[in-house]
Amino acid sequence: MEERRALFRFDAGAEIGGGHAVRCLTLAVALEADGWTCRFAVTPETLETVPTLAARASDCVALDEMSTDGPYEALIVDHYDWDAGRETPCRDFARHIIVIDDLADRPHDCDIVIDQGLGRLPENYAGLVPDHCRYLLGPVHGLLKPEFATLRDMAVARRESGTLKTVLIAFGLTDPENLTARALQGLASTGLAVEAVLGAAAPHLNAVKAAAATLDPPARVIVNADDMAARMAAADLGIGACGTTSWERCALGLPTLAVIAADNQRANAAALTAAGAVTLLGWHADVNAADFTDHVDANSELPAQAAAAARLCDGRGTARVVGALNDLIDGVTPALRPATMADAELLLSWRNDEETRRQSKTTEAVAYTDHVNWLRSVLDDSNRRLSVAMLADQPVGSVRADKDGGAWVLSWIVAPAARGKGQGRRIVARMVESLAGEIHAEVKPSNPASARIAQAVGMSPMGAHDGLTLWAMQK
Repeated sequence: MEERRALFRFDAGAEIGGGHAVRCLTLAVALEADGWTCRFAVTPETLETVPTLAARASDCVALDEMSTDGPYEALIVDHYDWDAGRETPCRDFARHIIVIDDLADRPHDCDIVIDQGLGRLPENYAGLVPDHCRYLLGPVHGLLKPEFATLRDMAVARRESGTLKTVLIAFGLTDPENLTARALQGLASTGLAVEAVLGAAAPHLNAVKAAAATLDPPARVIVNADDMAARMAAADLGIGACGTTSWERCALGLPTLAVIAADNQRANAAALTAAGAVTLLGWHADVNAADFTDHVDANSELPAQAAAAARLCDGRGTARVVGALNDLIDGVTPALRPATMADAELLLSWRNDEETRRQSKTTEAVAYTDHVNWLRSVLDDSNRRLSVAMLADQPVGSVRADKDGGAWVLSWIVAPAARGKGQGRRIVARMVESLAGEIHAEVKPSNPASARIAQAVGMSPMGAHDGLTLWAMQK
């Protein structure tokens, strides 16, 4: 593979925190592990705020040198002050533009939009992005370090006991509202073992250290922690905001007392609360130390909250995003189009293929007349979506989503000529991108290829049903 170059544009600081930087650096490290070269267009304040970036100062580009440092295969923008007006001129030096957003409130000129918000739908970006834009939405695309996926099973398993002995407080690198000190004050009389994590540039770091010293036992203050996954895995309860760290906590099934620290966190807070993944204390200005005390004492539903959180994010989102970027560069991303009656013979030939029948619930060949009647009924049913996957004007498979109660149930077929090329994962991923809520799939235990596809798009095994393994995810 020829060298691929990516330029990241983001900022960090005492007021805006370090969330944009953390998720961009996570993606950059994953891209570099896959052979990419990454550069960063940032301000001096960003370098002062993010120690891991300061250590890579030689990889940083002055803002007025972005165009001359190209060309790039990808410009990756994570910045609230950027929109299509700034992005379009960058196509002179960037082949593709990827936007990381969580507001859906302004137009973008991009080829991929990444929004980790729970419940996000393509409709939220209708009219804001080009028609060809691909949507990588929901916590299934959360930009987390690989340690979160590695520690997930162990962390989720230990939550089943409901033990509450250790608390981890993490309100981001800078915590401009000093919520950390407020939480520490609330935990002063609980006797719990408490850790608080902050960045060295946090404006209230000294106040946090002073508050930590008043606890019995004294709380530990960790500055510039580089092992957050391990710390979250070891904690019994998390306290933090409703930003990007939410998906780290969810990946490890960490029950959480959550605070809305900024306006852009309101949608996440509502969705996390509705999913049962957090106990929401409210808007930061309305939360006092006593709220933390009261809710720690009252938080007796830790196992249920841990399980609800773990269903939302499996920690593998960064790998999915890297795969999507590589597919974009390689030109191997299939597009889905609605199936029509004109596809009847094609779909039947795939359905009656010997390997397809062997892995289907019903292994007998389907007659043409029965198939046509079935296809007509599917196309007439608003609760069923049947799509044909197209790559370079060639059909490479099909995928169907059926609404069953409150969940979408997926099934798919890869065209015989397209097997062994990763298209199954890509086809199913494209359908998942268009859905929200519960998503299921039923896979034969003898079909490891489909099990790998289910896991690759974000599902986890949830037991057996009628001799089939049930895979599920919440998006």
